[in-house]
Amino acid sequence: MATHLAILREPYLSRILMGVKTIESRFLRMRTAPYGRVAVDDRLLLKRSGGPITATARVAKVALYDNLTPARVAALIDQHAAGLCLDDDVLDRVQHSRYAVLIWLSDVAPIEHPPILNKRDRRAWVVLES
Repeated sequence: MATHLAILREPYLSRILMGVKTIESRFLRMRTAPYGRVAVDDRLLLKRSGGPITATARVAKVALYDNLTPARVAALIDQHAAGLCLDDDVLDRVQHSRYAVLIWLSDVAPIEHPPILNKRDRRAWVVLES
């Protein structure tokens, strides 16, 4: 099992904490983390972009997609729309992605005393430990 740091923008972090967003997605142009690096039962630390770690979650299921086309990206988003809970403009930003990772979340829980991590780079996903 590994621990991952997932950086999330609003309103997506709040949607996860409210339980309406049950699938975290990462649409990628290159095979970078979390593609091929996240697995069932891994632990996620959910961090607000520009803010603190606010919650943890467990990975319940992972699905990897490659060789994506704009049509396949749109179909994937449409197929999982209820769990992804994405804004309408997301497709415009991710339609040219070649890879996607869908991560079903469980055991989402807020953290009262979050750990402090010295992360200064722009990566939106970091594998912390295995």
